[in-house]
Amino acid sequence: MMKALVFALVLLAILVPAYSQGKVPEIRVISKDFYPTDPDNLAHIANIQKAFKAKTGLDIKITLLNAPEGSYPEKLNLMLLSGDIPDIIYFQGNDEAIANQGMLVDLRPYVDKSQWFKKAMLPFNVKRLQNYPYLVWLAPPRLNTPAIRSDWFAKWGGKLPNTVDDYYAMLKKFVTSDYDGNGKIDSIGITDTGNTARIDFLFNHAFGLTTTWLKDSSGKYNYSKVSDFEKNKLTFYQKLYKEGILDHDYITTKWDGMEDKLYTAKIGMVVGTPGLVTDIYETKMAKAGKGNEYLVISPPAKGIAQGFTVDVSKESRGYAISASSKNKDLAWKLLDFMASDEGQFLDRLGIEGVHHVTKDGKVSLTEKFGSWYPRFSEVVGWKGPVDVLGKGGRESLAMAVKYATVEDINFVIPKDLAPAWDACSNVYKEWSFKFISGEYAMDKWADFAKAWYAAGGDKVTEYANKTLK
Repeated sequence: MMKALVFALVLLAILVPAYSQGKVPEIRVISKDFYPTDPDNLAHIANIQKAFKAKTGLDIKITLLNAPEGSYPEKLNLMLLSGDIPDIIYFQGNDEAIANQGMLVDLRPYVDKSQWFKKAMLPFNVKRLQNYPYLVWLAPPRLNTPAIRSDWFAKWGGKLPNTVDDYYAMLKKFVTSDYDGNGKIDSIGITDTGNTARIDFLFNHAFGLTTTWLKDSSGKYNYSKVSDFEKNKLTFYQKLYKEGILDHDYITTKWDGMEDKLYTAKIGMVVGTPGLVTDIYETKMAKAGKGNEYLVISPPAKGIAQGFTVDVSKESRGYAISASSKNKDLAWKLLDFMASDEGQFLDRLGIEGVHHVTKDGKVSLTEKFGSWYPRFSEVVGWKGPVDVLGKGGRESLAMAVKYATVEDINFVIPKDLAPAWDACSNVYKEWSFKFISGEYAMDKWADFAKAWYAAGGDKVTEYANKTLK
C-alpha cells in the first residue's frame, strides 16, 4: 500500500504542469538574425512576454539562442542533429532533412484550433500546410519584384520597361553609361546571390517557364530546367554575362553583397522581396547618400507569358516546433499570439520610444523604424495605427499581388528520392553557371540534359508523372 502511494505521488509530481509548481515554462527560440546580443531583440522579447500574459493569462519565458556561425541552413541542421533542439525553430531551407527524421511537429491540428493564425493565412498558405505540415510562415508570397534606382531610371529616359527587349535596352544603357558619375564606364546592370533565382522571377514567364513541371504535347510532365524554354533563357543570360550586364561575381555574391552594390551605386537594379524588404533597401540607400531618392518598381518581363508563379508545395521558410519539445502547446500559443492584433502591433512597429512613439493616442514612426523588421509574422492586410510600408514597399507588394497569377505545378520531393534530387540539383547548378559564363557553348545542352537524367532525373520525372494531375 505504501509503495503504491509513493508511486502515485511521484507520478503526480511528474505530471503536474510547470505552472502549478511556480515555474515559468521556457520556450527556446532560434532564428536567423534574431540574436540575444541585440538589445532591441531582448526588449522585443520582454514586450512579447508581457503582452502574451495580458492576452492569454499565461506566463512564458522566451529564450533566444545564438544562431550558429556560417551558412544558417547548414549550421542549423548540424546543431539540431547534435541533439541541441530548441522548442521553436526558424528554417530557411534544409528543413526536409530534419522533418524526414520525425523531428518536427505536424502543425495542422494546431492551426485548425488556432485563435488568430488560421484567420491570417492566405489561400497559398493553406495549400502549403496541407502539402507539408511542418512549417508555417505568415508573410506576402515570397516572390522577387524588379526594383530600379530612380536616378539611373531617370537618366535612361524614365520609361517603365515591360518586355525582355525593354529590360535589355535599359540594362545595356546602364553598363555603357557613367550614371554613377565616377568618370568611368564600370557599372553593372544587375546581380544575383549565388544563382539566378532572383532574376528568374523577372524573366521566367517571358521565356515560357511558368511552372516547375511543364506538360508536353503528349501529356507528359517534364522538368522545366531541362526544357528548351530554359535553354533559351540561359542563352539570354549568357549574353547578359558576356556584355557585362549580369555581374560576373553573381555566383559568389551573398545577399548583403548584392544590397551593398545597390546602395553604393555599383548596379542599377535588383530583384528583391516585395514589401518590407524593399522598404529597407530604400532606407539604406538614402543613408548611403549616393544620389538616389527611391526605387522604381517595374513588372516582370513580358514575352511568351508575363507574371509570377506561386509555389504551393510547401513553405520555403518559416517556423517549426520540435517534436521533442516538452512545451509544444505553449510554443504554438506563442506563434498563434504573434498573429493577433496585439502580436502584430509589437512585431510590426518595433520598440516604443525607439522605432515608434505614441503621443496623445497617436502613433508615429521614428527615423529608426526603417531598420526594424518583424521577427515572427507579417500578416498581410493587417491594419495598424500607422502605415508601416513606404512607397517602394507598397508598390512592390502591389506589383507582386497583381502578377502572382500562376499556381505552380510542383510537389515535395519524397524522402527516398531526396538523394537523387540533390544530385540533379547539383548537376543543374554546375552546368547552368558554365553555360551563363560562356565556359560551355549552348550546343552542349543535350549533354547537360543527359547528365541531369542520369543523376536521378529519370526517377524524379517518373515520380512526377505518377503524382501530378
